[in-house]
Parts: sequence; structure tokens; C-alpha cells
Amino acid sequence: MAILSGIVLIISMFGLDIFKFQIFFSDTFTMQQEIGLTLTEMGVEIRGMGPSANGSYLIESASATSLVFYTDKDGDSQFDRVRYFVSGSTLRRGVIKPTGNPAIYPSADEVIKDVVSNVILPPIASQSLFLYYDQNYTGTQAPITSPVSVNQVRLIKATISTDRTPQDKMARTEYSSTMMIRNLRNTQ
Repeated sequence: MAILSGIVLIISMFGLDIFKFQIFFSDTFTMQQEIGLTLTEMGVEIRGMGPSANGSYLIESASATSLVFYTDKDGDSQFDRVRYFVSGSTLRRGVIKPTGNPAIYPSADEVIKDVVSNVILPPIASQSLFLYYDQNYTGTQAPITSPVSVNQVRLIKATISTDRTPQDKMARTEYSSTMMIRNLRNTQ
């Protein structure tokens, strides 16, 4: 009876370990998918930046944890206001379509969507969510210091770090993408 109880206990512990690993790998895969899809969509939007429908500069504001810019995300020839920002531990994207003539972007019309959950930021993450570089970027220079002068930004590096347990580096997922603003590539 004791031997049978020991075997059942060992099999149960083994099954529980397998179940925990399955949850861990499932969560990691979900985080990787969220980050990959977000960086891909963000890259398309940033590369296609342009002036707002009312003539405002194509970047409204830029900081380490948020970026507000204008892009024609749905191909309707009108530049929408897109805002990426962190709220708690979630990276969110807000979109406002222009209305009226002259065009305005009413904040009440912003459609906000959660895009990546369990985001971690410095000092736990290796670097800020957004880093900005000027036209002299060679690959080794330091980013533009805060506060960022938006008219100097020519290249944006987004690094998204996620983890369900931020203190455990083993489960951390981190991806980055460097995106050049096409419409400002050759401007001084």
C-alpha cells in the first residue's frame, strides 16, 4: 500500500509539473504573439507618418513611455491621430479619426485598444519603451535626451518587455524594432 501511494504521489507531482510548464509556455507564446503583432503594426504606422488633417506636425509628442503621431492607418487618405501609451502594465493604442472642416481630433472620439499586457518598464526592463534618434543616427550613438524635440526625430526604436512575474528574468520576453519615418528620411 505504501509503495502504491508513493507511485501515485510521484506521478501526481510529475503531472502537476507538466501542467505548470504548459501554462508557462502558453503564456510566453501569447506574449510573443502580442509583441510581434504590435511591433509589426506600429512599424507600418510609424513608417507612414504624415501631417495631420489640420496641418499639424506629424509627431505630436514623444516620451519614453508614449508616442503620439499622425498616420493614414486605414488608407482613406486622412491622417488619424495614433497614440501608444502605457497604462498600468498594459501597452494601449488610441486612435482618433479627424472630423469637421477645419479638421479636429476630439479626445472623446478616441478608440482605445489594449495591445500588449504585462509590460515592464525600466529599471526592471533593459531600456525605455521608446527611444528616439535624429538624422545623424549611425547605429552607435545615444538617443535624443528627454524632453524630446519632436522635429529632430527621424528614427524610433520601440522595445517591448513583458513578463507575468517581473522579478523573474527567466520568463521575460523582450523584442525591439527600429523604424525610420519615411516622410522625413532626407529632411534636415
